[in-house]
Amino acid sequence: MNRRKRTWELSYYGAFLYRLLLVLVLFFICRFLFYLLNTSLFPGIGLQDWIMILTGGLRFDVAAMLYFNGLLIFLMTLPLPYGLRTHKRFQRVLQWVFYITNGIALLLNCIDFIYYRFTLRRTTTSVFSEFSHEQNKSGLAFNFLIDYWYVVLIYIGLIGLMVFLYRRVAIREQQGPVRKAVYFTKAALIFVLSVVLAIGGIRGGFRHSTRPITVGDAGAYVKRSHEVYLVLNTPFVFIRTMGVKPLREVHYFSDKEVAQLYSPLHAPSADTVPFAKKNVVIIILESFGKESVGFYNKDLDKGTYTGFTPFLDSLASVSKIYWNSFANGRKSIDAIPSIFSSIPSGLDPFVLTPYVSDSTRSLPKLLAQEGYHTSFFHGAPNGSMGFLSYTKMIGIEHYFGKTEYNNDADFDGIWGIWDEPFFQFFAQKLAGFPQPFFSGIFSVSSHHPFKVPKQYEGQFKKGPLPVMECISYTDLALRKFFGKAQQQPWFKNTLFVIAADHATVSYHAEYQNAWGDIAIPILLYAPGDSSFRGIDSGVIQQLDIMPTVLGYLHYKKPYLAFGENVLQRQGPGFAFQYSGGYRWIEGNQLLFFDGKKPTGLYDFKTDRLMKTDLLQDSVKRAAAMEQRVKAFIQQYNNRLIRNQLIAPGG
Repeated sequence: MNRRKRTWELSYYGAFLYRLLLVLVLFFICRFLFYLLNTSLFPGIGLQDWIMILTGGLRFDVAAMLYFNGLLIFLMTLPLPYGLRTHKRFQRVLQWVFYITNGIALLLNCIDFIYYRFTLRRTTTSVFSEFSHEQNKSGLAFNFLIDYWYVVLIYIGLIGLMVFLYRRVAIREQQGPVRKAVYFTKAALIFVLSVVLAIGGIRGGFRHSTRPITVGDAGAYVKRSHEVYLVLNTPFVFIRTMGVKPLREVHYFSDKEVAQLYSPLHAPSADTVPFAKKNVVIIILESFGKESVGFYNKDLDKGTYTGFTPFLDSLASVSKIYWNSFANGRKSIDAIPSIFSSIPSGLDPFVLTPYVSDSTRSLPKLLAQEGYHTSFFHGAPNGSMGFLSYTKMIGIEHYFGKTEYNNDADFDGIWGIWDEPFFQFFAQKLAGFPQPFFSGIFSVSSHHPFKVPKQYEGQFKKGPLPVMECISYTDLALRKFFGKAQQQPWFKNTLFVIAADHATVSYHAEYQNAWGDIAIPILLYAPGDSSFRGIDSGVIQQLDIMPTVLGYLHYKKPYLAFGENVLQRQGPGFAFQYSGGYRWIEGNQLLFFDGKKPTGLYDFKTDRLMKTDLLQDSVKRAAAMEQRVKAFIQQYNNRLIRNQLIAPGG
């Protein structure tokens, strides 16, 4: 230690690591202050809860530190000549880069010490649009500073602490001559290593199936959804919501008018039949476009088409089928909220928005409150696609992934455990669960690079698209799963729901349009209820699964779902999807809506290729559909923004 200057001298890379560690310490202090100033909003947190919160918090702090210090990391690891690296002017530049970027990060954290109380969310980039129309921004800011003067002092104190601690460490001077070859080789290797580690830190891991961590991933570390804001930090949330289009409240109608046109609030079942504690199993099939299922397509290829799912075809013949069945998104991450929580994606996938942590009552959570054992199975590495975090946030207690399967001999090398053995694992686990249980499984094998296990190569029919062979393999996995499940005592006391997560690439022209690219199979199968089968010409969408299951069970409490119970509705039903614009389906007709006006209307039953626009000839029909899609958008946007996703009394 240099006593005259009271500084610690470290090597160049030692000082580099010290500066990054300093940021993490400051973020940790901010998390403590955030909790201290909002203690009443986070009751009942015990020691074990804090261990998980701080564990997750470190992961998000590292990501935020890397986001905000990317320029510093680049400049400090760039293989520059040693003399330039240690030059006072260069070090002064680094110092101000550190102060400015991390000063902004600390400011964002300090804002939420108070602002969180009003929004119950960490601040996102939508704050700019929220205040864009205020005429007195400077006055509002001044009043905020006066009312919460102590936060200003806290911020000044954090900045002072940052500067003080930054200046306590100096770079030790090089002893002896610098061997250029060794120096530049070492510097280049450290530069590459730093880039790789930074990418891994931002992504939250290095697995192929791991996407960059998002706000929703914080759910893996908490028991109650609002506690994710102790795991998160505002700099991370702010960065991750950049480019995410913020929802805006819309007011096409008054609150009374919109409730009459469309409401996601569902009243308790009015019948006298008691709540039926049947098991519920939801099977989500990766990329099973409706085109691949022969049952739905007996008219294709002049009646010669048989499809690629012989088992699913046989199951459909004894299931309840709604002929017009649709996904509410085009990505796997769209499917879980739509199916389990009856919440669709809007401008962006719901799980990637700041609203993912809104208070909700999903299907598994509602059933758990009725005494159900809840679980979810996904053969990919744990945490893949953010499923572990989201399913935990919505009340699923037990998660089974590649880790729990614990046999890499069945790993496909990219995405996860092959479907056949993992579905057998699923059946085995279900047999040991207490009844009633809710369980979901998400398949993985019908995915690029479109391979099947070696023992099955050449055994399935080759289709015009490579995914079709994989779909046939997963169909086999389904057949073997049901073969094992039907031998179990719980089987006939179970409602099975089988649905694709989304459609995929298609071959036939009938599916290469705005109807076909969201058309998926959805089957409701109750082996113990022989009356529960047959074909209905109406519409079913992923959003309808939650209310339909609750309706089938005669659920007796109010709840919120953006879909409807197809077993008790009046009319043919509807489907909603956003993909650059809104698609609204009622019966056999599809309306395109750009947020202001209809842009097209098609009848996909009589016009399979969707070549004839009926907008000008069906003005009244288009106007009626426009009213309902506007009402849906208003309910969706405004309820997400206001955090109103729970039914009164639910």
